[in-house]
Amino acid sequence: MARCAVCDVTSSYISKEIGVCLRCIRERPEDALPHAMCAHRRSRTAFGLPERPPKNPDGLTCKICVNECRIPENGIGYCGLRRNEGGKIRDVSSQRGKLSWYHDPLPTNCVGDWVCPGGTGAGYPEYAYCPGPERGYKNLAVFFHACSFNCLFCQNWHFREETLKPRTRSVDELVADVVERTSCICYFGGDPVPQLPFSLRASRLAMERNKGRILRVCWETNGSMNRHLLDRMVELALKSGGCIKFDLKAWNENL
Repeated sequence: MARCAVCDVTSSYISKEIGVCLRCIRERPEDALPHAMCAHRRSRTAFGLPERPPKNPDGLTCKICVNECRIPENGIGYCGLRRNEGGKIRDVSSQRGKLSWYHDPLPTNCVGDWVCPGGTGAGYPEYAYCPGPERGYKNLAVFFHACSFNCLFCQNWHFREETLKPRTRSVDELVADVVERTSCICYFGGDPVPQLPFSLRASRLAMERNKGRILRVCWETNGSMNRHLLDRMVELALKSGGCIKFDLKAWNENL
């Protein structure tokens, strides 16, 4: 049970962490959202991440996502990946990123399984190895260690424990794990958006090294990327028979 700091209603449906009820967030956002933003700030400072996207007028602009951070000297962007050092944005790139990966046997628990060639055989024989679920094949699941959003109850919140760690992995390391029975690559996280240049480069390289066979490329994302990057994602997904899944967070603008 928790009490709404705005309307004083007590309910088991009110989050103790946020401290306001859903009705007040929807109908009285000017009163409710400051409380919610306190929860957001606490959740980010606990991991050393900026409380909000930096907008320093003299900072360097990052245009990877909708946040369009303007990063001050010696500061970091909202995702925690890009740093302004000596007037240049450093850290992750199209060749090195902060991520981990593993092979998942197909069919898997992909949110797009009901339309994916790997789970349904859709597009067989051009985009699927068999007319039904691709049993015996693998999905290369690529988990990125950063995000452009800050969902308070993220099921994969642990990515934040890795965001500021110095270790990076190379495109070549990832692509080397595309083996004979790998029929698709799926990028998720965290979210792929802050490291889209990396996943785009890795996808192109993997497809080049595996010409003449099926290798689908998919993304699960919050959809906050720069539009020109989305165009490149769509091109690769359509060419390979993959798909792009947008994880829509809320139907109400105040949420």
